[in-house]
Amino acid sequence: MRVLLVIYDNDMYIHWFPQGMGYIAAVLREAGHEVEIYNQDVHHYPEEHLTRYLDNNRYDLIGVSVVGGYYQYRKLLSISEAINKSKNRPFYVIGGHGPSPEPEYFLHKTQADAVVIGEGERTIVQLIDALFHKKKLRDVKGIAFREAGEVVINERQPLIQDIDSIPFPAYDLFPIDYYRLLRMPYATNSDFVMPILSGRGCTFQCNFCYRMDQGFRPRRGESIIEEIELLKKSYGITYIAFGDELLMSSVERTVSLCSAFIKAKLNIKWMKKRSVP
Repeated sequence: MRVLLVIYDNDMYIHWFPQGMGYIAAVLREAGHEVEIYNQDVHHYPEEHLTRYLDNNRYDLIGVSVVGGYYQYRKLLSISEAINKSKNRPFYVIGGHGPSPEPEYFLHKTQADAVVIGEGERTIVQLIDALFHKKKLRDVKGIAFREAGEVVINERQPLIQDIDSIPFPAYDLFPIDYYRLLRMPYATNSDFVMPILSGRGCTFQCNFCYRMDQGFRPRRGESIIEEIELLKKSYGITYIAFGDELLMSSVERTVSLCSAFIKAKLNIKWMKKRSVP
């Protein structure tokens, strides 16, 4: 099936690479689907441009993912309006930390066809498979959808325990020459910066932090190094920003990763970013 993933404009000069959508694009392509990225973030397209784009191009599914925040909420509403106006409106799916906690509310406000709740790599592939084979959406774990005027919220999808089983983000589908201009502390004018994830989740339970998923699922050091080497070789990346919740989960893991970086002779700068926009 033909899929369009929309990367919304966060009104920034240089945007953080959309890691979540990068992973979604990778698993969809691995499953045999044709994936295209609509970079509103890079070009600052108005929403009317998306309506015209959909009028002139046919897709089977369109996806938008947003984090929690009032700006992102208002942006999702305006993008949804643009999608719903299209003469060739595809099956419309939303996801991310914004819609996941309140899928019924977001289905009502956006008129989307489905919400992917939480981690999306397995769910989106199963959802598209159900659409293609005309299976019941009630059998797809991890989604909410409207049926006969009612909202149905399915059982949650089990978390992917082996993070290394997920393919690297589909970097080649994105304008990395733009994203690598991201600036971080102590980056020089000649540095090219990209974020990656060393794992998902966190071992702690701070009372000020909203947690979508429980537990901590780290990646193997070998996999992290392989991804960094890919970014160096293919895109000239010289600086890595770890964007996950908890890179330094323990003294042992921190020492192990640092030793692995030195042994692999990565010769890069790196840092742990406190939060992701």
